[in-house]
Amino acid sequence: MFTTKYEVRISDINYGGHMGNERALVVFQQARINWLKTLNLSELNIGENKGLIQRRANVEYLKEVSLGEVLNVKIYPVEIRGSYFVLAHEVTNESGLTVLSGNVTMGAFDYDKKKLAKIPGDLKEVLDKNMVA
Repeated sequence: MFTTKYEVRISDINYGGHMGNERALVVFQQARINWLKTLNLSELNIGENKGLIQRRANVEYLKEVSLGEVLNVKIYPVEIRGSYFVLAHEVTNESGLTVLSGNVTMGAFDYDKKKLAKIPGDLKEVLDKNMVA
């Protein structure tokens, strides 16, 4: 399980004065980038000349989020297959209330061949070790 922080920026706020629905995926992506960085990886380099591509996303909006809030974002793998894995996301505000949750399916992708590929061994080992059922 990995936890990071995300501070809500002006670009996250919509005309209703709260975080726009599409920005949840930005929060999820930033958490994923921060997690990969701790593994010396990136979305374009997850090992064995492979990168990541998002295949699917599901978001549940639970509470309004406002400018300047600092969110705690927890991510962890809940499913692993040959070429893809699913990361669960739990986002809480400073009071500990869950404001967003969701899952993102990420595929290992060979950008040279433009097709899905097997998850590289080192990343698969990390995913297996941190799997939450």
